[in-house]
Amino acid sequence: MTAFPFSATLPSPTRWVGEGLWPQTQDLTPLLNAQSVAIVGLSGPERFGGRLYLNLHHFGYSGAIYGVNPRYSELYHQPCYPSLSALPALPDLAVLAVPNERLLTVFEEAAALGIRAAFIPGSAYAEPAIGEHTLQEQLAAIARRHNMVVCGPNCMGFHAFSNKLVISGYPVAPDTPAGPVTFITHSGSVFDALWQNRRGLHFNFLISSGNEMVTTLADYVQFALTQPSTRVIGLFMETVRDPQTFVAALRQAAERDVPIVALKVGRTERGAQLALAHSGALAGQDAAYDALFAHYGVQRVKSLDEMLDTLELFAAGLRPPTRYIASIHDSGGERGLLTDLAEAEGVPFAPLSAETTCQLAATLDPGLAPVNPLDAWGTGNDYQRIYHDCLLALDANPLTGLNVFAADLYPSDADAYSYSHIALAAKPQLTKPLVFLANLTASVSASQSHRLRAAGIPVLMGTETGVRAIKHLLDYAAFQRERPAWRIERPIVIPPAEVERLRRILQTATAPLDEFTSGEILRAYGIPVANRLQATSLAEAFTAAEAIQYPVALKTAMGAAHKSEAGGVYLNLSNAEALRAAYQELQARLGPRVLVQQMATGGIELILGLANDKQFGLLLAVGLGGVWVEALKDVRWVLLPASAEQIRAALLGLRGAALLNGMRGRAPIHLEAVIDIAQRLSALAADLGDLIEALDLNPVIASSTGALVVDALIAPRGLPSFNGRPPEGGKQAEDEGAP
Repeated sequence: MTAFPFSATLPSPTRWVGEGLWPQTQDLTPLLNAQSVAIVGLSGPERFGGRLYLNLHHFGYSGAIYGVNPRYSELYHQPCYPSLSALPALPDLAVLAVPNERLLTVFEEAAALGIRAAFIPGSAYAEPAIGEHTLQEQLAAIARRHNMVVCGPNCMGFHAFSNKLVISGYPVAPDTPAGPVTFITHSGSVFDALWQNRRGLHFNFLISSGNEMVTTLADYVQFALTQPSTRVIGLFMETVRDPQTFVAALRQAAERDVPIVALKVGRTERGAQLALAHSGALAGQDAAYDALFAHYGVQRVKSLDEMLDTLELFAAGLRPPTRYIASIHDSGGERGLLTDLAEAEGVPFAPLSAETTCQLAATLDPGLAPVNPLDAWGTGNDYQRIYHDCLLALDANPLTGLNVFAADLYPSDADAYSYSHIALAAKPQLTKPLVFLANLTASVSASQSHRLRAAGIPVLMGTETGVRAIKHLLDYAAFQRERPAWRIERPIVIPPAEVERLRRILQTATAPLDEFTSGEILRAYGIPVANRLQATSLAEAFTAAEAIQYPVALKTAMGAAHKSEAGGVYLNLSNAEALRAAYQELQARLGPRVLVQQMATGGIELILGLANDKQFGLLLAVGLGGVWVEALKDVRWVLLPASAEQIRAALLGLRGAALLNGMRGRAPIHLEAVIDIAQRLSALAADLGDLIEALDLNPVIASSTGALVVDALIAPRGLPSFNGRPPEGGKQAEDEGAP
């Protein structure tokens, strides 16, 4: 096999450094580590410029602060200058707190002076004259010409807590400490809410990126990865404006073992429309984001509460050594609740060794079962010792990867103190990470949760979000353990002349390729396709059937898409008379050109395919095929090129994966044969992908002995009549998440 260059995962770049791998990165130091700041529009404390100045002053910013406002000669007991040009020194960062009608003039002045960074809090919106660029477009052109970095427009600013650089017009408590979390958000309200969280989650950088005129979310991520204080990066995102740099940033994060937690809005069509209305940028196909995130180990959350729980786990630097948890409880009912949620989320409990079971049985009150998850509350006598010893026993269990102490931390309950005391006393003796899961968010003791967090024990707020956060932690740790062993291999290399011949077929096509031609392209890459022959008369159909051997299928060769709906497919023709009747009916309605094809039965129908996402390029689809495509919409998408392990994970992650493993006497399918087809599709995509809009193999019949493509269709790029979805010969893959 031939290894793919990993750079093949990057779509065609728009900005490169020479011929190097990485997209060009912006130097955000003048912005996020500015040594001096000019506030254009400095004013009294009732206005934005004044509030921003007071934030810097009260927070203890040590750099120079210059006020610019021609209306004043002095503000806050320091000189106020009439313009940027009048400043005694050139600032790193210019805050442009001015009306939109003055923004272009002030920005041009800043750029001409050589100021390297700017913050634009306003909307930067002005109705352009007919034929002219918008105000934001004009500002962006100036910034690019002068190599400036810009936060905004239309944003809340940023808090660089590590540098005491608080660039925001909203009051920030001066004693807010720095922490290990970088958070970048497209939502100003999320920005405001995050830094005011009451759970002790602290940030080194908290950034409201706004409309991202020139400096994007991807640039901020790359900057965060250069900061030693960054343990985890959180994203609240509506879109990705710079896909190439974003993909590069995700890859860098994976290589440096810095987890990224993302809340991507716009999952639904309506959500995407609202994201467009809010940010002015397309949200992108949601399935493509799922594929991208899975490829680089990004943990995708569904709510802000889930985000906070997940960030807290990663901020503590936890890395469970196995995928299994051991949990200890003081309530049978709450144990049942956690068990149900864990099973639904795919969080497995560690099987207990015989030694662990004996240790627990010797420790617990009589009548309590030594199992995992463990309810250790019995009579209540000597419970602190019992819980302590049970924690140590569960931790020593070989398959345990994460210890979960799941109990309530009531503010008015003495047991809250006892439980936190037990956890604190046990932690130094544990060899696996420990987290505390409080079942009811509204009842958590602030003092006890603070004690635990101060000792490096995360406190998860609520059973449901807590279980999901644990799932993210386990998934990420497994991703990092398994990633070094991944090999992205190419199972076939075909001669350049053959590649060129296939490319010409796609370049000259004026319609989706017919099934026979599609099959020939697949065969060039060693993909097993059901034997088929073309015929233009009944006599030729008889000859073809004899060569293939009955039973056969008969299909129209005219108009490859939607054959089934048009009545263009006849199956299980067992003899010449059946073939004659089918051919005569087909010829009368759809013409004489047909395909005679071997029948393939006895397996599970799957779908494999390619679709071209506008942001991230070609994606591989795997799912349940045939009639299941429309009925279940059970399809997973994988970023290409992909390793066998990634493709296997996608197949086994299907809701219907149990069908692949064998049910009710059926033998399991030959999974490796399906994976081989997928990898050969990846090789095809590497050679021909720039010419393909979509490719659809449905069904692929997978049995215990192998896998065979029964129906195939390829749609070249640029066809005016093609709607961008795989036009799968009568069984179109209408997965709601499909790109």
